[in-house]
Amino acid sequence: MKYIILLLICFTVQCGLAQDASTYESVTKTFQEDFNAQNIDAIFNMYTSEMQESMTKEGVSSFINGCYGQFGSIKNITFVETAEGVYSYKVKFDKTILTMDLQLSVNGKISTIQFQEL
Repeated sequence: MKYIILLLICFTVQCGLAQDASTYESVTKTFQEDFNAQNIDAIFNMYTSEMQESMTKEGVSSFINGCYGQFGSIKNITFVETAEGVYSYKVKFDKTILTMDLQLSVNGKISTIQFQEL
């Protein structure tokens, strides 16, 4: 009986992690498409309400336009690792490669996004 309960717990945890991974994959794909299209409204709507309040639409516009102007379009986003709930990716732009740290809320909205040099 103990083994059955342990097996059920492991299965439940695996399903939760797989669902998180698919949500992150979907969000990164959508972010790449909207970034390359310079669709500021769509990117702003991907953020949590707290992020929207702290960054404002004008701030998001400056961030996206600045990144696009400096780095070019996103060619691909490759998953690297997960640490303490933050997913890290290698992002290849036209002109450079950066790391991106991404954290989503429980409803799949961006609560943290940060780009850094490798």
